[in-house]
Amino acid sequence: MVAGGAATRVWARAGTAEGDLPSCGEVCPSPATARLGCCSVARRIRRPGAGPLSTTVIPFETYRRKALGCWLGKAVGGTLGGPVEGQGGPLRLTFYDPAPDCMLPNDDLDLQVVWLEALRRRGLPVERRTLAQAWLEHIHLWPDEYGVACRNLTMGLYPPASGAFDNGFTAGMGSAIRSELWACLAPGDPQLAATLAREDACVDHAGEGIHSEVYLATLESAAFVESDRETLLDLAAAAIPGDCRVARAIADTRQWWAESGDWLKVREQLLQVHGRQNFTDVAQNLAITVLGWLAGEGDFGKAICAAVNCGKDTDCTGATLGALLGILDPDSIGEDWLKPIGRDLVLSAGIVGMHPAATLDEFTDQVAALALDVLEYYDSEVSLSNAPSLKDARENLSPPRHERAAGIALATPTPTNESLLVTEPLAVTLVYPPSVALTPGQPANLTVRLVNPTERALDLCLDVRAPDGWQLETEGTELVLAAGATETVALTVVPPGPERSRPYSNPLDLWLDVEGLLCPLSAGLVLTLPWRRWRLRSLADDCPQPPRGAELVEAAGHFQPLPDGSQAFASEVKLPFPCTLRYIAQAPRQVRVWLDGELINQHDGTHQVPAVHRAGPTGRDLLAARGWHRLTVAVGDGKGGELFVGLGDGESWDWLRQAEWRDPLTAALNR
Repeated sequence: MVAGGAATRVWARAGTAEGDLPSCGEVCPSPATARLGCCSVARRIRRPGAGPLSTTVIPFETYRRKALGCWLGKAVGGTLGGPVEGQGGPLRLTFYDPAPDCMLPNDDLDLQVVWLEALRRRGLPVERRTLAQAWLEHIHLWPDEYGVACRNLTMGLYPPASGAFDNGFTAGMGSAIRSELWACLAPGDPQLAATLAREDACVDHAGEGIHSEVYLATLESAAFVESDRETLLDLAAAAIPGDCRVARAIADTRQWWAESGDWLKVREQLLQVHGRQNFTDVAQNLAITVLGWLAGEGDFGKAICAAVNCGKDTDCTGATLGALLGILDPDSIGEDWLKPIGRDLVLSAGIVGMHPAATLDEFTDQVAALALDVLEYYDSEVSLSNAPSLKDARENLSPPRHERAAGIALATPTPTNESLLVTEPLAVTLVYPPSVALTPGQPANLTVRLVNPTERALDLCLDVRAPDGWQLETEGTELVLAAGATETVALTVVPPGPERSRPYSNPLDLWLDVEGLLCPLSAGLVLTLPWRRWRLRSLADDCPQPPRGAELVEAAGHFQPLPDGSQAFASEVKLPFPCTLRYIAQAPRQVRVWLDGELINQHDGTHQVPAVHRAGPTGRDLLAARGWHRLTVAVGDGKGGELFVGLGDGESWDWLRQAEWRDPLTAALNR
């Protein structure tokens, strides 16, 4: 241990002299960022037989101070930014406004509290299926990607498909804001932190949303043992694709700051090049977070105010930057920032069925207890020295469920068309066609992937059953699955024809017998949504009626491409209960909307945020009875684009997850 309680690092790469630089092209972004001293960190990829690349020892008290600083900074930044969330900026905050008497509840911290309890209850490994179940049990917050993921989970789509399918917010901020837990569970091991972050992000995101959480988890994990800002930013940049929007927005922000040093000017450039109408867009908000760090010039308050004053998703940018700065230097958070919010852990009203820590200090101890287990379980080269027993925090902490995490961890790049159904006694994944949604009357090929994560061979038998009225082609499978081995079983299913209505739930039942233990599983088979589409000469106030020859369009979700010219669309939907229906229709043209033949909305198509709670002029609330309703949408003349039609609950902001659809022309013939 070096003087002052800093982290001690010993480099020992097989085949090189001690002190030589670790060199593996894909993980070392440049010689400058790979050249690390005793307080530095590099991303490490462990190769079988190559030996450890490095060993890092972090004194437990140093770790705990930084972890507590993380959560305190998170609370401070979120409380600062929460009241101005969604404002365009630039703003002029220099302190809390209004002054709080406790920390404001914020989903940025809420979700990480849920994840911690889920992991304490279920045990390691960290895997996406456990986190998905926690969404359904504990999180009654449904804006943007949260609501889409819950809708997908309700239909039986599990991660990573739950985050990718039919999701207009794959690039939202919802995953980036919960990266700190993975950094605190894998301090000084950014590669492991990134691996854990992927398991989380894929539940409700894909693409940019996953990249963003990987970026921040890498940055924050490294910040436990590295303090140089440019080194940290380079390490985080190397963890994600260089051509993704998140990487490009941050790289441009760094360059613009180097050129002008004027945060207002850089903000303007950033929003001009990378800005999006959706204020939660992750690329613009992560770049704003970095800009706040650059503009803060080492001052905690100045930094988080700069980030928040840029506007957009201000509770997230303030909280994320506050957490990072709290890891780097817990003492930088002045008492003037800490005293107004206290230390109590405050959760949002939408977090239910939980048993959280009472304070941020107690929460930090629970995270620390799990971190000790995570570092050991994943065989990290990082250790926490002189750790106390943490007896209270370890109470009810479950042991690992598997001897190994191999075969369960999410592949990279992240697939978008598969669902992890279960992780014990086997890891079972269902792989869908690329579109995920199945077309009625059309054969679809699926694959069941079985992975044995245990240390011994297992005898198993698999029987698969489709819903009534479906055709299924497969053979019963009996096999011996060796330790760590993978087997696949091919299936072909054919849904009933397009004249039938589309149930929201179509379970594919899998009866898995593992050495006499029967494990019933199910996965959702999602059907396309039927729309009749026909050409219009012009928009009119009268509701257009689909002609007999109107084309049947099978949309793989709530989005569909728009042909050129003025078009009309019609479908029918069944509501299972009376509700305040929020009927949303968006397209980049003039739009008119009818329900049961009555004109209820028209707009110019400039608002393009497919969310229940902020549909703006594209959504209308009306009381709707249970039963079938006709939806009709007409769009004006134009070229290309995309049509989105969504149905939500105007009171709860949740999507109507149990809505069922049918072809309006077939329905008319059958009446």
